[in-house]
Amino acid sequence: MTNSNYRVAKYTGIVMVATLLCRILGLGREMVISNQFGAGLETDAFFVAFMIPNLLRSFLGEGALNTTFIPVFSDYLAYHNQKKADAFASNVLNILIITLVVIILLGIWGAPLIVNMVASGFKQEPEKFELTVRLTKIMFPYIGFAAVAALFMGILNSYRQFFIPAFAPAMLNIGIMSFAFFYSTKMGIYSLTLGVIIGGLVQALIHIPALIKKHFNYQLIVDFHEPGIRNLFQLLMPAMFGLAIDKINFVVDRIIASYLANGSISALYYANRLMQFPLGVFGIALSIAILPTLSRHVAKKEFEEMRDSFSFGVKILSFFILPSTVGLIVLSHPIIRLFYEHGLFSSQDTSLTEIALVCYTVGLFAMATLRLVISTFYALKDTKTPLKIGIFVVIFNIILDLILVRYLAHAGIALATSIAAIIHLIILSVVLNRKVNGIFSGELFSFFWKICLASFLMGISCWLVAQYFDFMLDLNVKIVQFAQVIISVILGLMVYYFSGIILGISEFRNARQIIGKMIKGKLKEEDINAY
Repeated sequence: MTNSNYRVAKYTGIVMVATLLCRILGLGREMVISNQFGAGLETDAFFVAFMIPNLLRSFLGEGALNTTFIPVFSDYLAYHNQKKADAFASNVLNILIITLVVIILLGIWGAPLIVNMVASGFKQEPEKFELTVRLTKIMFPYIGFAAVAALFMGILNSYRQFFIPAFAPAMLNIGIMSFAFFYSTKMGIYSLTLGVIIGGLVQALIHIPALIKKHFNYQLIVDFHEPGIRNLFQLLMPAMFGLAIDKINFVVDRIIASYLANGSISALYYANRLMQFPLGVFGIALSIAILPTLSRHVAKKEFEEMRDSFSFGVKILSFFILPSTVGLIVLSHPIIRLFYEHGLFSSQDTSLTEIALVCYTVGLFAMATLRLVISTFYALKDTKTPLKIGIFVVIFNIILDLILVRYLAHAGIALATSIAAIIHLIILSVVLNRKVNGIFSGELFSFFWKICLASFLMGISCWLVAQYFDFMLDLNVKIVQFAQVIISVILGLMVYYFSGIILGISEFRNARQIIGKMIKGKLKEEDINAY
């Protein structure tokens, strides 16, 4: 393995640990919300209101700005000195803050119009609509904190600092949990909105000590004519439009769901959060860790090394995401029952969430790999190709939404998202393979199908264990529910590991040692070479 793969594995391990902590706290956040508020009118209003600044944050934060900022900033680090790189980053930060102030003021003023656009079905229930508007106004400033935090993350990632940026979103989860737990009886659903604001502020501020440690030299400069800014905007505009196309799918999903029964949006949200757990820990962690490496290879015209790093990234995703996909599908009901079914969250809510989770998880591998493929296009400074393909995909997804929702209700929305992600990945992969000849090798496809078979065998074992618990024990007791999930997962992982050995997947031989060292941050280059 190359030095690049060593760095990718090491940094992915660091981000995985930080993201895992965030996702655990995020799961705790959803458990607190589901316990205190269940799945109904108030949670539907909150999730829609929270979605609005989150969507805008992704345009101005890690979704578009961050992924286009890192390749340009990497050029400054490769061909200039740190002083010039810091001046460019400061310029971007100052322009971003000015833009954010304007957007926040407009967003608060136009909250009724925005809510009417993204959840028009709420107009059928005036109380629900007005509550969503009020919550939106309160939470809109969150976009500013999150977008600044995302830019700080891009700066630190370019300096190969990954833990703090990856752990920072945990502050949002801690904020929401704390306010919901201590103030929900006094403030009701509004306790969640205050948790969002305070958590978002801390999420941005937590980066500052790390920036100081890296000797980042902030400068009060605003120069729209600086060459790096022009270069950034040339990449940013197609990326933003491409992301806007992608997010249209999400908005359309919520518009359609707003016409369904109360609890539909909440069921989709809870299911999506569970699906996002492996997606964040493995898929997003890898895309964050690998983008600076891919960008540096492109900047130095090291295309063979770029191919090798990309292939290594796909293998990491396959190794983790495919068994996660099978496990979530097979154990969907036990997992949801364990984590969510308490307090005001009923068994009916579990059933609604379960079918949505299965339908979302069908596309989990595609969603994770899409992030890697799109990051590769961005590293190549090609933001137009994902935009063009994204336009087709969003039209396809909307058509699927309208067809499947008639037969599967809210689950049809989740299934349409998965099918669209699979089609999106196939098309982008074909184009990328033509752009970078040989980036998808035959050896990579062989690895993929062997992992699929090992994951399938794992799934059978998980299902058998879960069924044994269903027939033999009282699953109304939480400790028994926990035992059902944890024992099924442990035995399933054992079957997965030994299946990989039997199938002759060479990467399984040292997988246990490599993963352990990645998690502990003790991975060495010779470990990757042996792998």
